[in-house]
Amino acid sequence: MDATRKKTSLRKQKEQAQRREAILNSAREAFFDKGFMAATIEDIADGCELAKGTIYLYFKSKEDLYICLVIEGLGLLKRDLGKIRELDLPADLLLGEMLRLYHVFYEKNPKYFRIMFLSSQPDVRERVKEELLKECLACAAECIQILNEVILRGCEEGIFRKANSWTFAIVLWTMVNGIIMQYEQDPFYRGDILKVSLGEMLQEGLDLALNGLRLKRPEEVSG
Repeated sequence: MDATRKKTSLRKQKEQAQRREAILNSAREAFFDKGFMAATIEDIADGCELAKGTIYLYFKSKEDLYICLVIEGLGLLKRDLGKIRELDLPADLLLGEMLRLYHVFYEKNPKYFRIMFLSSQPDVRERVKEELLKECLACAAECIQILNEVILRGCEEGIFRKANSWTFAIVLWTMVNGIIMQYEQDPFYRGDILKVSLGEMLQEGLDLALNGLRLKRPEEVSG
């Protein structure tokens, strides 16, 4: 009997996990296609072929769904950034690898990126519970902390000049995200205004940042 109950319980847990994942997948598509404000619980329910009431068994509100997806995306990014941090490379090369990773992350997961940056819109923030918003911001801060640790290491190794590593990490994070958000404009904007690839924009931005951060050699200063 105990074995039967256990088997039944495991099956229910698996079914619940699959249903929760289906809801998140549907929410991701709805937010991407319609935007956070326009997408409804009904849209999400229709997308995963579940009743509206079933959605509320797993998530209390649309805002809860949104935050779960933001945290999910940031968690993937933080995991990959953490792997690069452990590589045995000089700090400036580590930052270059992290930039390439973020570029690849965007190319492979544009929907995650767009969902994550919905939180920058005031009308969205107002509809998210404060404690959930704080959790979301904490996830972003953990990503920036990884950059901070690499920059601090570079300062200690003499690769970078003495600088406020946290401030520079924020500047670098903001710069990279700002470049990607510019690139996120419609194809006409990319083709007729920017006229360069995202990779070129990101690399130029990183080069400018690193040139300002690297410790100048005596011959460079005298020259």
